[in-house]
Amino acid sequence: MLVELAAFTAAAKTVTSAIQAGKDLTSVASSIGKMAESKDQLHTRLQKKKASPFKSTVEGEIEEFMALEEVKQREEDLLKMMVYTGRPGLKDDFIKYQADARRQRKEAIKEAERQREARVEMITTGILILMSVGSIIGLFVWLYLNYG
Repeated sequence: MLVELAAFTAAAKTVTSAIQAGKDLTSVASSIGKMAESKDQLHTRLQKKKASPFKSTVEGEIEEFMALEEVKQREEDLLKMMVYTGRPGLKDDFIKYQADARRQRKEAIKEAERQREARVEMITTGILILMSVGSIIGLFVWLYLNYG
């Protein structure tokens, strides 16, 4: 969790310092992308942690809450910068883009999971076929040796 938070914070600081230096938002697009990616990774990790059968500690829950609050605050700052320094409608377009990108990443993860399941099924089927063929050959060999 700390790795994602550190990446998010570093990218946010890069964006903030670039804007304060008078640069355009397009010059820090890669840092904005890193912020979005780190945020999604953080949320994914926290969702997996919540689904874990092992209970987390109170300190861990507080740490998660504080990390999410920091992400929320820095993202609000970014959106404010988009309103004041970007083109009209940039904030709304960015929010829509983030939602589309998040949906595409989820679909890609689901597709990768489907492909993995298909490979496992194919391997299992192949092993069963080989075992069946081996059993039939073994039966014929046994019949030949005993009644042959």
